[in-house]
Amino acid sequence: MSGSGKDLNVTSGEITGLSKQIDKFQGELNSRIGSLNSVVDQIQSGWKGAASQEYDRVQKDLNLRLRNVQRDLENLQNLVKMSADGFDAQETERIQSFRKAESSQGSSAILSI
Repeated sequence: MSGSGKDLNVTSGEITGLSKQIDKFQGELNSRIGSLNSVVDQIQSGWKGAASQEYDRVQKDLNLRLRNVQRDLENLQNLVKMSADGFDAQETERIQSFRKAESSQGSSAILSI
């Protein structure tokens, strides 16, 4: 977006929608991880020795990476939610300050600043 010269216009509804999409993706990811782990457990139960140990090591590493992805998605969702809340509060505060300036000093209050 940098250098485009255009402002980014996003509504709080769009931000809320993005948050819901992230939440839905997290649910799908958790479901697929559960299914994968179930299949892996069934397959691994028949393995013995070094192959089983190596596969277990790889699976533990993958699970750690997936937990990190889940944590990052949760953090992203929280940031998106905060931006939606902050956007609404910030805009409301600006409108109130303009109205307060107008009502206290008449219609020329903004021009006299």
